Amino acid sequence: MYSSAAAKDAGKGGQVNEFSGVVTDIREESRVAGRQRWQMALDRTEFVVGDVGMLEAVARSGAKLVVPVLAVVMDAEGEVWHVVEKPLAAGTKVKGRVNE
Repeated sequence: MYSSAAAKDAGKGGQVNEFSGVVTDIREESRVAGRQRWQMALDRTEFVVGDVGMLEAVARSGAKLVVPVLAVVMDAEGEVWHVVEKPLAAGTKVKGRVNE
């Protein structure tokens, strides 16, 4: 399950725009005409349903990876999933930024 101050404070007008977390799970959302979309779960997030933004990570090679978050959804168990076109491996440390 995720922890999110923004989710708790969203109704009060509070929002944290940046955070650090770790990818805990990935799953394929869809595959259409050879294009895939993925869902990634994080151990901590400031994204709430309807948000978009970016996740950044550093590859083993040292290259900076930037992954746009196209959407955020919540499943029946209350888990928040970040919809992306290119997933990061479970265990990857990320810095997230929610677009206002």
